[in-house]
Amino acid sequence: MRKESLELLKSLLTTASPSGFESANQKIWCDYARRYADEIRTDSYGNAIAVLNPSGSPKVMLDGHVDEIGLIVKHIDGDGFVYFQRIGGVDPAMLRGKRVDIHTEKGIVRGVIGATAIHLSERGKEPKAPKMHEIFVDIGASSDKEARKKVAVGDPMTFVDSFEMLDGNVAVSRAFDNKAGIWAVIEALRIAKTSNPKCAIYACSSTQEETGLNGAAMQVFNVKPDVGIAVDVTHATDTPGIDAKQHGEVKMGKGPTVSIGRENHPLLVGRLRKIARRKKIKLQIETFSLTGGTDAYAMWTKNGGTPSAIVSIPNRYMHSTVEMLDLRDLQATANLLAAFCADLKKGEKFKVKI
Repeated sequence: MRKESLELLKSLLTTASPSGFESANQKIWCDYARRYADEIRTDSYGNAIAVLNPSGSPKVMLDGHVDEIGLIVKHIDGDGFVYFQRIGGVDPAMLRGKRVDIHTEKGIVRGVIGATAIHLSERGKEPKAPKMHEIFVDIGASSDKEARKKVAVGDPMTFVDSFEMLDGNVAVSRAFDNKAGIWAVIEALRIAKTSNPKCAIYACSSTQEETGLNGAAMQVFNVKPDVGIAVDVTHATDTPGIDAKQHGEVKMGKGPTVSIGRENHPLLVGRLRKIARRKKIKLQIETFSLTGGTDAYAMWTKNGGTPSAIVSIPNRYMHSTVEMLDLRDLQATANLLAAFCADLKKGEKFKVKI
């Protein structure tokens, strides 16, 4: 991965953007995109679009979502302890003993999520995972008055975990879901620019996916694409305790995946597979998800039907505070998207023949 691209990835991962609070990360993404795009667009909810060759055809929407999971201050009790609700799919069982940054109007306030010492736990009782409303953040305040001077109801929180390379290829960080996706789409635009594509490329950094695919629904209305490809992470199932018979086989380091079925247009999927073979890009196959949806799910039924697909980067430990992926999979994703855009013929359409 080239140095400037890696620096962008690090900046995106280390800048907080819980759903509904994405503007700081959007500025980083837009500033980088301006070097390569013909124009930058934003809307009222902070969705961002980088456009290359706007007069081209077909109009291709490459969409990642900028938001990450997090927490938001819900209540401050009389002793100054802070209670919260989740932003997106946060597992309460993983929270105790974690550090958090509370993003306030005056800056970041550091806190820790309380974890009662094992010595003080009731012996002989089977330990149970806590419920979200039972967990609290300790910011070192001695009263609600002292706590309220520092934080307020509605302040978002992110987990304290930064980017780190474990070796030359494997990285860990919070929020690969889905800073990896917005990195891939703008890198695809940058790479595709060198081939003078016939199509128009709309690289999108969408908001609020984790709370309902909201930004992508706005983006598909804004862009009105002829083709839409959502770029997200997917569950790498190559760690202990995951049954491939139930969840499929996806391996980190073996390339991105493309999904089959439901929102994934068969001709579009077939084209991506063909290009991957031609370019010798490793590509894994998944079936459509029964447990969730990506931004492709927000695109495919809009505007009378938008040919859509999901290309995903294998990610271990998704929706935890420390996710893991192989940067070779990430680079291969950008390369595949760029090759797809370069391969399109002027005015090309994807339509199932009857």
